Amino acid sequence: RGIIRRILMWNDPIVEEIRMNSAKLAAQFNYDVRALGQYYQEQQKLENRRVVSRKPRLIKDLQTTNRTTQIVLNE
Repeated sequence: RGIIRRILMWNDPIVEEIRMNSAKLAAQFNYDVRALGQYYQEQQKLENRRVVSRKPRLIKDLQTTNRTTQIVLNE
């Protein structure tokens, strides 16, 4: 248990830098996921990268119980 705690506490400087940059970018877009996604897609186009967009998966059936809600997706 002690070693697991030490591993979880270990910080990688590269990962920390990525997290810091991600947080700054998210704040720049006011934490709007759609705006952030659009920004990333525009960056992909500028860099001549392939932009992948998929059709949304439709909800086939919604089953509600007293504890959970289960959504069955059309695959």
